[in-house]
Amino acid sequence: MIFLNCRDQRPRLRPVLHVALVLLAFSWLLHSFHRYNSTENDVSPLSRRKVGKVMAIYGNHTIYKRTMATHEKQSRRLGYPLFVLESPILDSYWNKYAIILSVMLQELAKPADKRLEWLFWFDADTVIMNPYIPLETFLPPPQLSDIHLLLTKDWNGINNGVFPIRVHRWSVEFLTAAISYPVIHPDVYLHWPDQSAMSNLIQDNDYFSRSIIHCPLRWFNAYMRSPDGEELNPDSPPEYQVHPGDLLVHFPGTPADHLDQTLEPYLAIAEAHRAEWELPLEQTEYIEQTQEFWRPKLSHP
Repeated sequence: MIFLNCRDQRPRLRPVLHVALVLLAFSWLLHSFHRYNSTENDVSPLSRRKVGKVMAIYGNHTIYKRTMATHEKQSRRLGYPLFVLESPILDSYWNKYAIILSVMLQELAKPADKRLEWLFWFDADTVIMNPYIPLETFLPPPQLSDIHLLLTKDWNGINNGVFPIRVHRWSVEFLTAAISYPVIHPDVYLHWPDQSAMSNLIQDNDYFSRSIIHCPLRWFNAYMRSPDGEELNPDSPPEYQVHPGDLLVHFPGTPADHLDQTLEPYLAIAEAHRAEWELPLEQTEYIEQTQEFWRPKLSHP
């Protein structure tokens, strides 16, 4: 994902009117994305219906076709429906929240027993390195039903390049507030537009912040290691870098003219299906780490 500095200068609208217009627009947006269904049957029906993946792939970067292929492989293997926005609807980064909200509304319109329970957003500059890792691995235990969004942080604060969000009315309110943020707050500078809007909402609104948990970045938003992908980068914290067996690698801030060069070594590893990278879940650290992470929150909700 490439971050730009920009300020939205659209005129102020009444918040209620703007939110109403946003929701009305998404009734049309529902027809503007493709859904890729699973074709493999090596997981339980519960896994197939619990989590959906959401992405936006458009523009002239052919490298994204290869990143998308790694996501399609995981979706087929583990049975996740994959929703992909292929034409922008809003300006720039706001399409992220638009497509998630669109799928969210579609799922909430279904009977409760037919809905997906979580949506997992992935930026286009992510490569699935281990398609054997179920996304359910990272979700909170059922007892923590008031947790609706999982995020990760780095040295700049939150990074929303990859995150799961629960299919719930809270999520509709949160995503609508995020999309509306630059209109309702036109004088607030957003350094990283959609990401800064999300960060401000969390900081300023207890209703939103108390339903959000920050998870270890390596779980589902790990960054690159060395340029060739073979060794850790000694100049970066190892807990931020992708390790063999990890779910994916994300390349935030990579300039457009460096995308191919930067992503190529990692795509080559993923496409070669190297055994040391594609470990079964039981051979990774995820089970122990996630159990340790959620245990105290179950004891002190």
